[in-house]
Amino acid sequence: MRTAVQRFRLTLTPQRVLAVMFLIVLAYLVLVPLFVMLQETFTVHPMERFQIPGSMPGDLTTAHWERTFFGPDSYAFFYRPLINTLIVAVGLSLLALVIGGSLAWLVVRTNLPFKGLISNTAIIPYVMPSWTLALAWIALFKNQRLGGQRGIFESLTGVATPDWFAYGLFPIIITLALHYFPFGFMLIGGAIRNIDAQLEESAELLGAGRMTILRRIVFPLVLPAIFSTFLLTFSRGLGTFGTPHFLGGPVREFVLSTSLYANLIGQRPGIGYLAAVVMIALGVLVLYMDHRIIGARRSFVTISGKGARAGAVDLGRWRLPLGIGVLVFLFSVIAVPIGALAIDTVMLRPGQYSLENFTLHYWIGDAADRIGLATGEYGILRNSQLMGALGNTLQLASVVALICGVLGVLIGYTVVRLRGTVIAKLLDQLSFLPYLMPSIALGSIFLALFAVSRGPIPSLYGTFWLLMIACVVSYLPYAVKAGIGAMMQIGPELEEAAIMAGASWWTRMRRIIFPVQKSSYFSGMLLPFISVTRELSLLILLVTPATQLAATITLRYTDRGWYPYTNGMVLLLIVIVISATMLSRRLMKTDLAKGLGG
Repeated sequence: MRTAVQRFRLTLTPQRVLAVMFLIVLAYLVLVPLFVMLQETFTVHPMERFQIPGSMPGDLTTAHWERTFFGPDSYAFFYRPLINTLIVAVGLSLLALVIGGSLAWLVVRTNLPFKGLISNTAIIPYVMPSWTLALAWIALFKNQRLGGQRGIFESLTGVATPDWFAYGLFPIIITLALHYFPFGFMLIGGAIRNIDAQLEESAELLGAGRMTILRRIVFPLVLPAIFSTFLLTFSRGLGTFGTPHFLGGPVREFVLSTSLYANLIGQRPGIGYLAAVVMIALGVLVLYMDHRIIGARRSFVTISGKGARAGAVDLGRWRLPLGIGVLVFLFSVIAVPIGALAIDTVMLRPGQYSLENFTLHYWIGDAADRIGLATGEYGILRNSQLMGALGNTLQLASVVALICGVLGVLIGYTVVRLRGTVIAKLLDQLSFLPYLMPSIALGSIFLALFAVSRGPIPSLYGTFWLLMIACVVSYLPYAVKAGIGAMMQIGPELEEAAIMAGASWWTRMRRIIFPVQKSSYFSGMLLPFISVTRELSLLILLVTPATQLAATITLRYTDRGWYPYTNGMVLLLIVIVISATMLSRRLMKTDLAKGLGG
């Protein structure tokens, strides 16, 4: 009979060891920060002792909760930013749904021309940093409220744009919707394409009209994708920081993300962390709605047959005008903002858009003081701080991509090989949990955990390690889902045969698992790389002057009103992100627009 030690050794399979190890690490990096952040909302911090009479740093208190929810300033500190957040999230979700859904229907279900070009172009706005359109909006429509500088529109027409149009909730909703509408284009377009044409043909044979078919067949089948688009864009709107900061700051219009940032840098961490708690709660609520509403709807959807494609709707004489109109719209969303940013970087004096004012100083110039700009900054390509931040960004993105790719493979392997067990379910859910947290809220919990030393772990604030850990945890859900999807396609027979041949676990991973699904693993690396390159909301609370990144340093230049430097850095980020996306498509032979008429 086997001894207890022998039985224990038999249970120590590589996947079980990995599962236990990953559960411990993820519990510390995901669950413990949540607890620490919640604890911080009940703690008196050094600068807060003056606001709470008779208190000392470290004391327990409910003053933050009372002041946030019931105090005389609660509307300004919490309720107004909360209302603004909900207005922005709902507004951008509805607008993105209308734009993305309309484009998807035109491309998939009509004889619209230029489908390939439209399908490939429509995803570019999401590839660009989310705040690109915000900075472009400022370059186009800013009025003299910002340091007396005029935007391109006012300079060319002489008509001053009103504050509500130049800044505030209206441009925030517009620019974010134009950034996120590709979600609806891809999700709804895929759902429409997958509808079995035989269902519609059968309804036509029974005498159903076009509107009846749309109302009774097409719309119910596409409804899950519509809900997915709305909830996905809504959750993104909750935690975005860059666009509300750039467009809401000049008119003091706060949302929860900018309120959180203002409170943390203003030495009011208790109130700031409460905003993060509310944002996380809203994120969890969104997931619950997704599960209850979309999950229930999907349980009634059955598409039989071979999925034959429905015939295209003939647009008639509107075919060419609509095709040209869609291209003009996409051109306006992509080329016009990029052009506006580029123009702003070659105008020596802000607001003077003439050939006499043309310069390359902001790109390659010497210290600006010599020409009277009083900035003391060198051109972007000669500026050690800006180039150092860009180098930090590429280094961080590369390291995070590599780590996420490897962890995605290992966790995916562990979950699939232990499928059906409690430990596999826990690991899958724990690795997905960061996805529920708005980016700036996730950054704040890492600030709470690593701002001071805790036991054997020293303070990591101000180090490259903290940025790396935050990004890996944030983008791990994408890598894990890619790893699980890849492992689901690899049967255990290959590995069992290798075991019988005497191959070690490391040899099996190196010679079988990785080579068979290398494209999926590469996908798990490229998405974190692209995301880190343009990340602002997650890292804005964690960077220091020694660890500045290309995205975060733009905030400092924007606050000083030096938009040519900010816009130039954004253009460099766009070039890097689009180049990385094109490289991934070439190496992986994938196309996000595949199946949408392209």
